[in-house]
Amino acid sequence: MANQHLKIFFMAVDGVGHINACIGLAQPLIKRGHEVIFLTNEFFSGTYEKFGFKEIVLKSAKVKQIMNKEGNQKAEEHPTKAMASVLKKFRDDGTLSGKPSIEKLQDFKPGGDNEFANLMYESVKEQNPQLITLIDEEKPDLIIMDQFILPPCVAYGKIPWAFLCSACPRFLYDSDDIPPMCSGYPSNDRTGWDEFKAKMEKTNIEGMRYSQNLINKEFGYPEVSEKHFIFKSPYMNIYGYPKELDYADIVPLPDNHIRVDAFCREIKETFELPEEFKTKIKPNDKLIYLSMGSIGSIDVDLMKKLVNELSKSSHKFIISMGPLNDQYQLADNMWGQAFVPQTNVIPLVDLVITHGGNNTVTETFSFGKPMIVMPLFGDQYDNAQRILEKGFGSRIDPYNFNDGELNKMIDQIFANEQIQKRCQQAAERIAKANSKEKACEKIESIMAKLKLNVN
Repeated sequence: MANQHLKIFFMAVDGVGHINACIGLAQPLIKRGHEVIFLTNEFFSGTYEKFGFKEIVLKSAKVKQIMNKEGNQKAEEHPTKAMASVLKKFRDDGTLSGKPSIEKLQDFKPGGDNEFANLMYESVKEQNPQLITLIDEEKPDLIIMDQFILPPCVAYGKIPWAFLCSACPRFLYDSDDIPPMCSGYPSNDRTGWDEFKAKMEKTNIEGMRYSQNLINKEFGYPEVSEKHFIFKSPYMNIYGYPKELDYADIVPLPDNHIRVDAFCREIKETFELPEEFKTKIKPNDKLIYLSMGSIGSIDVDLMKKLVNELSKSSHKFIISMGPLNDQYQLADNMWGQAFVPQTNVIPLVDLVITHGGNNTVTETFSFGKPMIVMPLFGDQYDNAQRILEKGFGSRIDPYNFNDGELNKMIDQIFANEQIQKRCQQAAERIAKANSKEKACEKIESIMAKLKLNVN
């Protein structure tokens, strides 16, 4: 139990992985006697209450417009169903395709064709005045933000705040000795690094900087520097990544960075596979979990391709089918539904095939399971490469593999005793490390020092 009682605001960008990471950190903070309030929008209204958290729903005309288009009933089924029109843009703009990572870098300036950039900009613009009022009314001690564009009242405000990085922590490292973020390039070969970094600067980084400056100007705050990408907190920066995969072996981070092995949420509900599927699993069968994330599973053609390939395997599969689950069928050696309780499923399986989202990677790592990573965009490429380089699994292009190639890779991993052993040893270390509790202690320590300095 903490000696001090903190009132903490949490705020995550619209995305299941970001939200789950915040919940995973908030749970031990609640247990230590702190008060946690989640700030959210109508997409995800009720998401945090299910975990026993207080939530405040911020109003957004942009979110309302999208929800009216999709229908409120879909939001009640699952938040990503209400966002389907936004998520489909990833498929339509070539993000969900077999293009190399450098060709998927897009202009991130609001007002263009990038629907996600537009939504992020409009959301933060609408949030800022509401946050000013809420901060004045609720008087939080700490604000934890998992957002790439920050409400300026937080970034320049008087309340201590933390940046929570639920993505691959490559975003936190300002170093030329690490492959460019979102490239997935190997760390021992600098081919293409300069070209990728130059394009990244002209697209994502310049676009994020432009968006932040537009919002800052709107509310009378100064422009960010010419080198700005994302706001890192001067107080504390929290990220989830196992020590075995982290880049600290190449470049260390400052002391105000707090690493957690994984933000795994605690789920009260128990999970049982359907009896009909369980009877199909024979004693020597391997059980494999496939998840391409809420965005990847929007590409029904991709999901059909993966189902077709895996239907030829002798193994059994649990499939997270995604929001368009009614548009394709699973094979006889599979069971799945639109959304599965991932942290309950991973302990049951022998291997995880994933798009490489940070939550899935770190959760799988915590349970000691090897991975095959099929990256689609962004930091997923970096996670895939770290898994491969560090010997915890393999990576493969989900759009460009040949018939039989994925199934062959699965069998190779099961035959590789070193990978199995490495994964188990990492899981044992993580279980003993208790990194979330230590992170909470460090948060409390930093806050106590800040309070002393004020007094």
